[in-house]
Amino acid sequence: MPHTSSTSRARLAGIAAALALLLLTSSAAAQRDDAASKTATLRTAAASSSEVVKRSRDEAGQPVVYKPPRRGSPRGRVAGGVRNASAALPEPLALAPDHVAETISTSPSLFWHLDGTPPETARIVFTLIEAGAIAPIVERQLPLPAAAGIQRVRLADFGITLDRDVEYEWSLSLQPGDDHTNDVISQRYLRRVDPSELGGRPPSARAFAEQGLWYDALEALSDAIELAPGDVELRAQRDSLLRQAGLDAALASVAETP
Repeated sequence: MPHTSSTSRARLAGIAAALALLLLTSSAAAQRDDAASKTATLRTAAASSSEVVKRSRDEAGQPVVYKPPRRGSPRGRVAGGVRNASAALPEPLALAPDHVAETISTSPSLFWHLDGTPPETARIVFTLIEAGAIAPIVERQLPLPAAAGIQRVRLADFGITLDRDVEYEWSLSLQPGDDHTNDVISQRYLRRVDPSELGGRPPSARAFAEQGLWYDALEALSDAIELAPGDVELRAQRDSLLRQAGLDAALASVAETP
């Protein structure tokens, strides 16, 4: 009997080891497949972005006309000085219209402007929250900009993907101290919509703007400017787009920072 019991235990241990090895192998294979899928997705997105930038550069010199979406209802604009802001502090400005602007991107870039260099003791905090919710999706301190001008927040850097047809609120808060009594805040709204909103047109900054896709149009122009920072026509297109949304405050140093 002892011999039989020992044999049974050894057999069970062998089965358990085999099962554990099978699970490890399956898990490793799944991780490889997931990594390969993510790599393919990133390559596809990069190729698509490259095509959009090229098409946008080819259209430089042509007018970019933003047509707000019909469902884009105006929202209260919060732009600077909402909490007894000090006049000595630079003001952040979220670069979007004062209605719920749209995108077809799952993880768009959000652009904002700073009209001066913040003090080294200040903090700049980016917040994204689903409209009407209490807890933010992300609330992250950003590196202090080295210079005034247009800045970028990439949602992909935070691992964020937007749900379709959900309204989001995003904001930049310049915080000079810990008590938040002099915070300077700017906020805007965002909604991801179906790609069919592009109307079947080849994607470009002009196509995005004319279909009411604000965030995609601004990102396409900014990406093109990063590749050709000296292109006066591209900068003029972006100036025009910003001006159409009443964001003239961002034009003064727009030529300095992509």
